[in-house]
Amino acid sequence: MAKVSPDIQVKLLRVLQEREFERVGGSTPIPLDVRVIAATQAKLDKSIETNEFRPDLYWRLNVIHIDIPPLRQRREDIVYLARQFVNQLVKSKHGSIKGLSKEAELHLQSMTYPGNVRELKNVIERAVTLCDGPWIRKSDLSISEQNESFNDTTTLKESIEAAERESIIRALAENSGRIAQTANSLGISRKNLWQKMKRYGIDK
Repeated sequence: MAKVSPDIQVKLLRVLQEREFERVGGSTPIPLDVRVIAATQAKLDKSIETNEFRPDLYWRLNVIHIDIPPLRQRREDIVYLARQFVNQLVKSKHGSIKGLSKEAELHLQSMTYPGNVRELKNVIERAVTLCDGPWIRKSDLSISEQNESFNDTTTLKESIEAAERESIIRALAENSGRIAQTANSLGISRKNLWQKMKRYGIDK
């Protein structure tokens, strides 16, 4: 919500006040009966002080305020959310993964998640893409950890290959394993992507 442009803020405020809107290109007001749930990670009171957010829109939205702590402060939710994400992804991909191993669950609870729930979901998407067995392991959860063993003796070629492999795995996770979309997001052909996946031992 904090990133909404000033023009959109004005339009949103008008809709909330008048409880009606007009379609693009239309001129007939359409009644609106909705409940709005807005979320932000920013401190809107500070955005108001810097004139980045309208105070009238803030008070219009802030009827009921719910403060949700960052994920690192509610670790009891991490495993529950991770299991939900795994189930959703396996169902959508018709996969055969049964779930998270105990070791993986403990590791998930030890992570800090500066990106909160969105980061957790990204970690799980990546793990589902990497997993080649019935249970997601700790080694499936974090690509960066696999690269921690690199030291000053690592060659430039090895560093580039490690970065390229991680980029491909991340892109596959973000595109739910779809080759065409992944290749497009990486700016390479599908044939080239398949070759790189085979080279780095990456499964779809």
